[in-house]
Amino acid sequence: MRHSKYWDDFEKRSVETINCINNNLPVPVRRVSCFITNKCNFRCKYCNMAFGNKEMSKEKFLDVLNKYGNSAIIHVTGGEPSVVKYLYPEIEKHKNVRFHLNTNAFIMPPNNIQRLKVSMDTHIENDFDNLVSNKGAFKQVIKNIKKKSEETVTTITCVLSKQTYKQSADFMRFCRLTFPKLYAVFFSCYKGNNTNFVFSNEEANEFFNNYRYKLESEMDSESLGLFKETIEEKFRMFGNKRFPENIYGHKCYLSLSERVYDYNDCEFNCSHLYRDKTQNNNGYIQTECSTGCNLRLVKFNELVSKNIKGCDK
Repeated sequence: MRHSKYWDDFEKRSVETINCINNNLPVPVRRVSCFITNKCNFRCKYCNMAFGNKEMSKEKFLDVLNKYGNSAIIHVTGGEPSVVKYLYPEIEKHKNVRFHLNTNAFIMPPNNIQRLKVSMDTHIENDFDNLVSNKGAFKQVIKNIKKKSEETVTTITCVLSKQTYKQSADFMRFCRLTFPKLYAVFFSCYKGNNTNFVFSNEEANEFFNNYRYKLESEMDSESLGLFKETIEEKFRMFGNKRFPENIYGHKCYLSLSERVYDYNDCEFNCSHLYRDKTQNNNGYIQTECSTGCNLRLVKFNELVSKNIKGCDK
């Protein structure tokens, strides 16, 4: 299993999970995601999220930091976290906490971020501003990514859709040349139902038979590794058919070392179960993930499953 700064050291977590289960000990929580708001300062045309006005209370956020901040990565996401007024000052105040942050980077991300993930789907200025419904946003985002990528481990996340796949190689080249200290570019596929963005079977074939090779030729090794673990087969480009390896009924050992809290004060075992709206089940191993994980996390589950003994609840 390849080590990567992009993920959260799953080699160590697999060993720890196996040892804890075999010795009948609780598995420590190593990653906590805070879906801190459903608000956003962009209105991306493909976004399938219902924008609202909710955010996690400051008291709840501080409770999470008090409970897990000394032992787990705190991964803050949304919506757009930067619109929560108390958040960035609190991140900068808690200097001993390992924060990861997902953001659109329209507002300059704070200091004290260990790893930064920025959403950006096109390198064409007018297309970008039109996509996010914010004139002038492109220049601001580029400026902020340039600065922060010099200071912390920064990854750009790009959503591939029927509108962007033909320019994916040009986008990769732009990122590599514009942000020389960028750690990686991660490509995911559009997961919604908007026919303006979802791939047809013909377009998916065209991507895999032509544009995929152009994109791969522009990739650095880390970006290429992430790409092959996420979209290495055509069927993974279509909504809930992405990861059939983790079909309903398989045990998810990853759910033992992760927690998710959202702006409704609900608790979940991991981000994928949050997506599936399967709430926390008091520490028992989850078997209800409907679409599963990418190949790296599938391998994590396989490794743990092969090395545990006896009862694994």
